Amino acid sequence: MIFIANKTREIEKNNINLKIEISKLKEDIKINKIEFITHQNSSYLKNLYSLYFPISKEIIMPNVISLNQLKNTDQNVKLVNTKN
Repeated sequence: MIFIANKTREIEKNNINLKIEISKLKEDIKINKIEFITHQNSSYLKNLYSLYFPISKEIIMPNVISLNQLKNTDQNVKLVNTKN
């Protein structure tokens, strides 16, 4: 009985630790979703860019399109590689 009780307690501790890790991951996912939604806003990106790269000239921001617009074959869309 003692052996089974010890094993049960180990499993219970592992389950508690896993629940804590899962809740942390869920919180991280929520934060990532909020950041993703925020970063899709082009005016936010423009303001963020101006904070880190202050330039006296007018900043030209690229047109941001959605996946649905990209799927639309009526538009002439040119894709570019952003890797340096």
